[in-house]
Amino acid sequence: MEPMVSICTTTYQHALYIEKALDSFLMQKTTFPFEILIHDDVSTDGTIEILKRYAEKYPEIVKPLFEEENQYSKGVPINETFNFPRAKGKYIALCEGDDCWLDENKLQAQVDYMEAHPDCTFCFTNGTITDVSGNAPDRPFVPYYEEERPWFSEEDRSYELGEMTRLSFVPTASFLFPRAVWEKLQEEYSRKMCEHGDLKMRLYFTSEGYGRYIHMNSCLYRQNVAGSAFQVWRKESAEKTARRAATVSEMLHDLDERTGGKYMQEMQPLLDRYLFVELWNTTAKKPLQNPELRRVFRALPLKQRLTWRLKRALPRPLIDGVKRILKKG
Repeated sequence: MEPMVSICTTTYQHALYIEKALDSFLMQKTTFPFEILIHDDVSTDGTIEILKRYAEKYPEIVKPLFEEENQYSKGVPINETFNFPRAKGKYIALCEGDDCWLDENKLQAQVDYMEAHPDCTFCFTNGTITDVSGNAPDRPFVPYYEEERPWFSEEDRSYELGEMTRLSFVPTASFLFPRAVWEKLQEEYSRKMCEHGDLKMRLYFTSEGYGRYIHMNSCLYRQNVAGSAFQVWRKESAEKTARRAATVSEMLHDLDERTGGKYMQEMQPLLDRYLFVELWNTTAKKPLQNPELRRVFRALPLKQRLTWRLKRALPRPLIDGVKRILKKG
């Protein structure tokens, strides 16, 4: 029997967490079969041995794929390149190897809704953020920022694209969507690289119909895991941060074009947030020649505008040195 859901997982150096993730998938109580597709990107910490053990124990369910060279470092989108093409399920669910699921009814609840509402093209839930460094208490994932609370309710609700853009982050480990939607969007979706792939994914899928939030705490997101995207971003150069933000801005413009401008008013705050990140970090010689960056700059308070100009006038090594001193202090 073909699986109803393909659970797609990416792993790299997740030996501390991957068993918990796999067990949380296998504990799901469902009326349908599912498969677990895992891509390992050349882990060296014992993750591979754990995956092989689970694959041997559950050969019809756990299906790992091992690389000989690290693909993420080459800029290859992992799920889209290696997991989605081999998915057999009607629906695809996501969870990275350092996260896990908390509710044994997660898949059943999401599939039940999607089966009853075929016009729904994306489904997500809430989750818990836990800081592995121990520096912060656990907290709900959504809303990620308190100012986004007006666009969140502690009850099931539907989201059109505009409302979805008002939530900066939702837990990737809660994503579930029809494989047919991915197959429809695949060529257009893959044409350009966006370095915030989870954001692009949920917005593009929602644009095909609507998104559905199911109010349950279904998953755990581990924050500050070594090698995670947020950890990598903290160490990257300012120019790389600017380029990363620019890929999001371009994605939002593409999304605005494909939806005929219907949602731009609601998308604008998210777009402006990434334009600000680009403006603040770019080392381009004349960034204010870009009309959008100029508009964002002019909307800043006078103090921020002066700080931006001063920052650009000072040598970059001096700025980095001051930052290091402030951090130590």
